[in-house]
Amino acid sequence: MLVLVLAALGVSLAYGLSGSPANKPDPALAALRAQAALDPCPASLGPAFPDLALPCLGGGPSVRIKGAGSGRPTLVNVYGSWCGPCQKEMPVLRAFHAQHPALALVGVDTEEQSDSLGLHFAIAMGQHWPAVVDDERKVGAHFSTGVPLMVFVSASGAVKHVESGGYTAVTQLERDVRTYLGAPL
Repeated sequence: MLVLVLAALGVSLAYGLSGSPANKPDPALAALRAQAALDPCPASLGPAFPDLALPCLGGGPSVRIKGAGSGRPTLVNVYGSWCGPCQKEMPVLRAFHAQHPALALVGVDTEEQSDSLGLHFAIAMGQHWPAVVDDERKVGAHFSTGVPLMVFVSASGAVKHVESGGYTAVTQLERDVRTYLGAPL
């Protein structure tokens, strides 16, 4: 796993860590977005989130994350490619997402040096769920002091639980989804 992350970091360095603003066309970034094939970002995450507009890692309009609930239970995962526990958690999230596609999963990629690096990480990890980019770690700081962090959000947008430290097994995450969101799996 770490080898994949290091390979992604090396490729990122080869392309340069210059990242581009979402409104400036960048063919290399567009190609990475196409390869990552991230799902479209949601309109918002819920009223308990900070009032921020964050760029969608997969492209498209920025997301005003404070807003109405999505109408379905949502897991919001705050992570960074540089975070060892986040790297270990990603295969669990990938498996969970594959087994339970009806439950929304949204990433908050935090403190990356560039969108390019975040996209290389998503590609290496097999992440296809949407993610917003939080370069200043405002979302994570709103709920906790570190990453990885999982925020359990009800269909109405209420934060039901915040879990720090990362998941090491799908069964752990399933248990917490049933406990805090009452979502059938």
